[in-house]
Amino acid sequence: MSVLLLAWSSWSQAAEATDFPGIDRFPGAEIADYREADSINYSLVLGRMQRIAGQVTASASERFQGNLTRITYQIPNGFSEAEVYAFYRDQLISEGQRELFTCQGRGCGSSNYWANEIFDNRILYGPVQNQRYLAATFETGVPGDSQIGYAALYVVRRANQRLYAHLDLLALTGRIAEEQRAAQLVTPAAMQQRLTREGSVVVPSLRFNDSDELEEDAGIALLADVLQRDRLLEVFVVGHLQQSNVDLQTLQQQSLARAETVRQQLIEAGVDGGRIIAAGVGPLAPYCRPGPCGQRIEVVVRQ
Repeated sequence: MSVLLLAWSSWSQAAEATDFPGIDRFPGAEIADYREADSINYSLVLGRMQRIAGQVTASASERFQGNLTRITYQIPNGFSEAEVYAFYRDQLISEGQRELFTCQGRGCGSSNYWANEIFDNRILYGPVQNQRYLAATFETGVPGDSQIGYAALYVVRRANQRLYAHLDLLALTGRIAEEQRAAQLVTPAAMQQRLTREGSVVVPSLRFNDSDELEEDAGIALLADVLQRDRLLEVFVVGHLQQSNVDLQTLQQQSLARAETVRQQLIEAGVDGGRIIAAGVGPLAPYCRPGPCGQRIEVVVRQ
């Protein structure tokens, strides 16, 4: 069963397949498959495929409501997986957007599951070492047709050496889209304003690997700047972590370790450690705005 919660009847096979507005096609590529579905409950994969109790499943994922455009491109000969991946990644990760999860080769897990269960397209099945995946937020800036949402990019070379790039683009609508736009904290001033107004904020551009090591840390400099601007501001740095088949105590310990890592990085950036208290709540506060919420570092103003 596909991880998408919709029946085949919900799909619309467009009469004329086309590129998603604001996302350029790789030079020479042809659309091999194109589908659309409105107002669906979509599961965005945020962790590698793993086998639990005999079943393959994503180690982390979150569900979002939106309008889905699904495009599979066949890439012309003479290009590598890395070139195609970089071409689309550079378009998706524009200013203010976030890389939520990425994997490559065996680090992604079963290619068969990605092809047949996640993307429901068997032509995407290939040798496990030939795959790359990216989950990210996106916003297209087409005048009069700006869209914001979540993207899944999957690049794979099949055993017959044909190379494919697949895009799932989930456009958010209404209030959810506005919340996502409001969460794009690309400047210290924007983060400080939201922290003052709402009392808490999820730190962008922070990503930990499965060993709880910080892989992406651009958000540290952003938060350090905010704390240097207001030297009276005292905060909790709170780690959040949701993961299936892991007990509560372990998740709380892991989330605390991540929060402690962020606290130490802030101290090294010149922030007084006495102003920062690290805490880890594991999966006990699952909701955030706008998401994704499963793995995050949140800053909360101390009263």
